[in-house]
Amino acid sequence: MIKVIDIVYYSHTNITDPLLVLEKHSPSLGFADFLRDEIRMEFIMHMNYEGFEKIRGKSYTFFKGRNRFWHIPFKTHRYIKNQKPDIVIVEGLGFPLQVIFLKWKLGKNCRILMQHHGEKPYTGIKRFLQILADESISSYLFTSLKNATEWINKKIIKNPYKCMEVLEASTHFKRLDRSRCQARLGITGNYNFLWVGRLNSNKDPITVLNAFRKFGLYHPNSKLYMIYQEEDLLDEITKKVRQSIVLEDAVKLVGRVNHSELVYWYSAVNFYISGSHKEGSGYALLEAMACGCIPVVTAIPSFEKITSIGKYGFLFPPGDDNALALQLENLKALDIEPYREKVESWFRENLSFKSIADSLEKALTQE
Repeated sequence: MIKVIDIVYYSHTNITDPLLVLEKHSPSLGFADFLRDEIRMEFIMHMNYEGFEKIRGKSYTFFKGRNRFWHIPFKTHRYIKNQKPDIVIVEGLGFPLQVIFLKWKLGKNCRILMQHHGEKPYTGIKRFLQILADESISSYLFTSLKNATEWINKKIIKNPYKCMEVLEASTHFKRLDRSRCQARLGITGNYNFLWVGRLNSNKDPITVLNAFRKFGLYHPNSKLYMIYQEEDLLDEITKKVRQSIVLEDAVKLVGRVNHSELVYWYSAVNFYISGSHKEGSGYALLEAMACGCIPVVTAIPSFEKITSIGKYGFLFPPGDDNALALQLENLKALDIEPYREKVESWFRENLSFKSIADSLEKALTQE
């Protein structure tokens, strides 16, 4: 029996209902249902509530916490020590001080693993603490080993062999009947593209629009549906769409959609599109592929890993609208339905919660 504790130091200070916190973290928790019985895992989270919950046979313990870099949750650490875990998984690489104190509390016999969730290395004294914390960490888990490069180059991670590939999240979404979803959403045709993400410079919707304007000029029946929760560049995007006859006809600014409704969108359209420059993983991409939605995404480490370097999707360099327009043109020769089935099968076999559990078990049992 291996006893494992998974801890989230980030505190949802405005939430008092533990079920809401679990819902927010569900993409990172689903793997637990597929772990072997030999691995006993407990989850610890921070919010505006303290207590214990048992849900579907899994243990969740909640503590109140603060989102301050220098805050040490001593009460949480005492609880963890009393559980006598063999391994602790820390979610996120942004808590070096907490990890140093945790290791001091637990001693040398407990291994600490850290899961990367898109964090960037710190600078100044915080970077120094990350360097110190490296001595306390047995392994790092990255969606793609390429995501570890800057941490290694900045000498925060001294030993690159401590880095392992374990996907940080997945989804329970499954493809629904396409015709019914299209009827529900009022979508027709085969060349429909879906954007799901924030409207900011990192997600880079401007590059996507520039490419789609070129593509749509010769393919007027193509549509781009944009779902977004944050609107940083909305004014600029709205202006850009209005200034182009092609984009005004092709682009549909859908806006905010409940997460449970996204499965209908992924199932109704054939292509998922993203212009991201950096991602720790790619939640929307994973959801899209689970529904057989064909990715047209940037060639960044996490997306390369998820699409098997473009074997199950189409990649283009970040910020290159000409390359994206060319990839969009290439889609016209694609046999869409067999490719969708191929994408969906790849997800089930390599990107599901079950595959995460298998990868994590290897990390947990590796000395």
